[in-house]
Amino acid sequence: LQCASPSQRPPALPGMAAVQPAGFDERLPLPAAFRVSEKLSAAGGRGAKEAYPEVDWIKGVGIVVVVLIHSLPTSLFGTRISDVEEWIGQVTRFAVPGFLACSGYLFAASRGSRGLGAVRQRLQRLLVPYLAFSLFGWALDAFYAMAGGPTSMDPTPLPLKLLFGSVVGPYYYVFLIVTLVFATPMFARLPPMVIYPLAVLAVVLQFAHEGALLPPLSWFWMMRSPTRSFGPFLVGWCVCLQRKNLRRRLEAGARPACVAILAALLAAGGVGIALVPAFSRARLFLETAQCYFTLGLFLVATLGRSPAPELVQWLSEASYPIYLGHLYFVFPILASFPYVDGTFQPLRILLAWAAGLGNSAAVVLVGRQLLGASLARKVLG
Repeated sequence: LQCASPSQRPPALPGMAAVQPAGFDERLPLPAAFRVSEKLSAAGGRGAKEAYPEVDWIKGVGIVVVVLIHSLPTSLFGTRISDVEEWIGQVTRFAVPGFLACSGYLFAASRGSRGLGAVRQRLQRLLVPYLAFSLFGWALDAFYAMAGGPTSMDPTPLPLKLLFGSVVGPYYYVFLIVTLVFATPMFARLPPMVIYPLAVLAVVLQFAHEGALLPPLSWFWMMRSPTRSFGPFLVGWCVCLQRKNLRRRLEAGARPACVAILAALLAAGGVGIALVPAFSRARLFLETAQCYFTLGLFLVATLGRSPAPELVQWLSEASYPIYLGHLYFVFPILASFPYVDGTFQPLRILLAWAAGLGNSAAVVLVGRQLLGASLARKVLG
């Protein structure tokens, strides 16, 4: 998943072409294919009785945005991108903080978070699909190398790539979330009087990191730094601890005012990002604050409301395999339409986004049809 701006994205890599089996519509009718019959429990298992529409909305919209972010051009390697693409990348960067916050939210809601059993279960759910997609990406790169085609040209040994989530650049998220899974039993044993100030400290460090107030790190370690991940995760954790109180106040009449305030802040932040000079400290702080404005708006607008639509629930539940798989469809489209420096190319973005989201969702649907839902979730996520 991606949190970074368009200037902070990996280069295009070759990938596989989209293949749709014959009779797809007949064997996987859309209403049944996207029906969510089982909800994920807070502990990472099945059969939870309580729905979290706020989590479904953040994750469902978040994965759509992640694919969009990776469909934008990048200036990471010297390419000059348009102001419009830069702005889109900045106002949509709430996706990764949103996924981290949702993880903290759900882990805090699980009574099993204190034990090592939950750690094992969560690692299995994360690492098996991650290894499957990473090995596919590595094999694809090796095939292109043997065929004399373009490759990632990264000499790092495969075991180190797998360890640090770098077979494909955006897989850095796996490194972040695995770190947080290991830290969860410690957080679960801390009393609220410790968790709350710890969350404040983590958010302060996040703003310091994003605002370039901390010692500079290499790009590789900057994306994997805990100063970027612990803040959103612990904010989600604290919101879960206050969920009942927050829901009660929203249902008592505070919701309209909260929605209006956060919507105004979000709009003001979007204007500010367009006007404040790029890479200035004020701009960097504003971009980080904008993430929290967006997540806060989703929270207050949906907490305690009816469940999210089935498609949103499905996208939320399938967000991890879509994240792992969409890159292999986005990158070939981007490589097929060379970017012209400084130009806004909406068709290029739209084609890459549609290919990435549609085909990765198709992989999930076909995989669950062929392997069965249980095995597919273990292998693909």
